[in-house]
Amino acid sequence: MERLSGLKIPLIIIAAALCWAFLADPLISHLGRELEPAHQDLFRSLNDFTVLVLVSLTLYRRISRQAREVRKTRDDYRRLFEEVPVPMFIFDSRNFRFLAVNTAATVQYGYSEAEFLQLKMTDIRPPEEVPAFLAAVGNIPNRYADAGRWVHRKKNGETFHVRVFSHHIVFEGLPAKQTLVVDIDQKVRTEMALAEKTAELENILDSITDGFYALNSNWEVTFINKAAEQALSCTREEIIGRNLWDFFPRSREGSFYAEYERAMKERVSVHFEELYAPLGVWGSMNVYPTKDGIAVYFVDITEQKKIQEKIYNDGQNLRAIINNTRDLIWSVDRDSHIITGNQAFWDRVKELTGKDEDEVTNDDFTAERVLVFFESYERAFTGEAFRIVRQREDAGRQVYEELSFNPIRDLHNQVIGVNCFLRDITESQQHLHQIEEQNKRLREIAWIQSHRVRAPLAGILGLVQLCDLRDSANAELIPLLKKSAEDLDQVIREITALTQELDKPG
Repeated sequence: MERLSGLKIPLIIIAAALCWAFLADPLISHLGRELEPAHQDLFRSLNDFTVLVLVSLTLYRRISRQAREVRKTRDDYRRLFEEVPVPMFIFDSRNFRFLAVNTAATVQYGYSEAEFLQLKMTDIRPPEEVPAFLAAVGNIPNRYADAGRWVHRKKNGETFHVRVFSHHIVFEGLPAKQTLVVDIDQKVRTEMALAEKTAELENILDSITDGFYALNSNWEVTFINKAAEQALSCTREEIIGRNLWDFFPRSREGSFYAEYERAMKERVSVHFEELYAPLGVWGSMNVYPTKDGIAVYFVDITEQKKIQEKIYNDGQNLRAIINNTRDLIWSVDRDSHIITGNQAFWDRVKELTGKDEDEVTNDDFTAERVLVFFESYERAFTGEAFRIVRQREDAGRQVYEELSFNPIRDLHNQVIGVNCFLRDITESQQHLHQIEEQNKRLREIAWIQSHRVRAPLAGILGLVQLCDLRDSANAELIPLLKKSAEDLDQVIREITALTQELDKPG
């Protein structure tokens, strides 16, 4: 259409000239009736000359104007090529020699225009990239094409990353390619640095012993570390890109889905503990909102939960044991505050103060009553384990109590508290008093035997010695009487020895 528009005026001129030529001859013939034949020929020649000159001048002006426009267009293109702030060059498609370069290319690569025109495309590439260029250049179509990312080399040997766009042209009659080069070195280096940081972060996340995975807004897993793989019994190849709730169908049970959805929608961090029953895994879950979804950091606390359960059960068993006694058991910290106590202890506290365990303080006891305890606490805090017996009066009767104080130590062998044990030993003390009274009576009996009974016995033995067996009618009875007296004396000696054992310690 543009070509037809450009020919419109010349065609009009030619059509007008032809019309004039056809009309001029009859007009000249009509006028020539009044002119001489020689004048008629001259008039025709002048007419033809005039038409020829007018047509020639008109065409010349048109051609000159088009030539100026062509030169202007070429100059504009050349100026555009030269002044565009992005490196551009044209190279021969056959031998890759540079045919033209712009100013930006000379600035970017460090070569002058004259130096560029002595080089080939392979000269601005690192040697290791030349084979790839030769293989790729033949596959570039004869139209506009994105040739992709490459590494180019400057005159000083420095390399940088570029994005190349190419188009097939004919330059000064030669098949050529016009190439535009975009410097993406900073972008590529940033991407490489980001990739390194991402790889470093992934290595860090893989090296930690706690689980971590990330989800996008569609609940698809975008990353999972090794600890999470192990805890969840899966591999990243299996789960990456999969919907978490589809991969773990029963994960919607419990608090998982509700808490994850809250973090996703409300953009808040949440923390909770939950059991994933199919795997029997307890997790301490920390969920954080991210730009595209949420990140889940969790600690496998399965063993901890088992230990807690065991501690709880052991505590229940121990509580059942210590509550199954009438003895008072309690413990205090370094500030003499009560840490724990059995039911008998709290019953005694209730009896003394009228308060429950969550209400009572040290101020609820009279100074005289707690003085012995506080003094004993201080003694036990020095590391000494000991016991004492105290006597007190309760409702008109004497009560005896045995108190044991044992230091409680931490992992560093530091005393952090005191365990206390109080037992009512009134009954045993009464038995002891009864035994002591019985022993006293036994000692009195023994004294009577060893002094009051043994004295007449000694007299009998003395008289027996004075008897003459030959003068007595009952001489045969005297030895028997002596033997019985000696046996009785031996029994008295043994009773005396046994009573003397009662006075020995222990």
